[in-house]
Amino acid sequence: MIQYGAVIVAAGMSRRMNQFKQLMEVDGHSFAERVVSNFKRCGVNKIVVVTGYQSKLVEEALFPLKVDFVRNENYQTSQMFDSAKLGLAKLEGNVKRVFFTPVDIPFFLEDTVRLEMTRKEDLVYPICHNRIGHPVLFSGSFIPRILAYSGERGLKGALDSLSTQNTCFLPVDDAGAVMDMDTREDLQYAIDRQNSRLMRAEASVRLVNSLGFFGPETMALLKQIDETHSVRRACESAGLSYSKGWQIIHSAEAELGYRILARRAGGKDGGSSVLTKRGKELMELYQELSKRVERQAEQEFCNLFSASSLFPESSREKKGSS
Repeated sequence: MIQYGAVIVAAGMSRRMNQFKQLMEVDGHSFAERVVSNFKRCGVNKIVVVTGYQSKLVEEALFPLKVDFVRNENYQTSQMFDSAKLGLAKLEGNVKRVFFTPVDIPFFLEDTVRLEMTRKEDLVYPICHNRIGHPVLFSGSFIPRILAYSGERGLKGALDSLSTQNTCFLPVDDAGAVMDMDTREDLQYAIDRQNSRLMRAEASVRLVNSLGFFGPETMALLKQIDETHSVRRACESAGLSYSKGWQIIHSAEAELGYRILARRAGGKDGGSSVLTKRGKELMELYQELSKRVERQAEQEFCNLFSASSLFPESSREKKGSS
């Protein structure tokens, strides 16, 4: 079973803005592309986009991002919750945890998604300026009960009806998480704020022995293998050739001096591949090291650049917030 999935509802037509918001572009990227990419960069690869209005255009635009589509043929007469149910039905039984967001909240930060992923509660709401935002994260075990819900207030009502005490209202410094694009003023404010936060430091970790042998590409491949138990399917999901995937694995094992992957014979597909105990431990430690390096890089970036005039957008943001 996959750890994380996401449902993005992109079925309706904006009445207040009178525009096709799904494919509205900001800096060359549409709303839909921004939402999908935010999840993808956080390792959420099982993504269902629910389309309706201009469905073919949305599906063609997002096809390169390797997401799944479900169409709400009755988008004109149905509610967003009906679209949400269609997306959740596609994920039922396949994911442990599910993110949900409408497409017109495209400026939430990756940091918000990653912070939600650190929580263990069954239901996680991001909170900014005392408002509940998106994406919402909840247990995949909730899906059957959500699909059966017929009460009021849509998905929020369905989640409230579960009466779970294992809920987290997570404070986040992310105004984009509570800002839907209903008017042109909303859009312009979000663009200005987004631009003010674009400058940042990103750091990645690569383990090196005689050669570099374990980095983000290796980690992404092993995650897929751990979920699918298939090197071939993992390579397809990661956009790698089958031979390239095995090259990455063999190179890592040669430098480490032990196996990180074990093959099991049999099964309807002729066998499977699983991570060894050492392989899983390596992944966990690498992930923790990457988080620490990312946090340190962000802190050092702030220390070095916050007082400079090299990034005028950041300066404007500070003046506005003061």
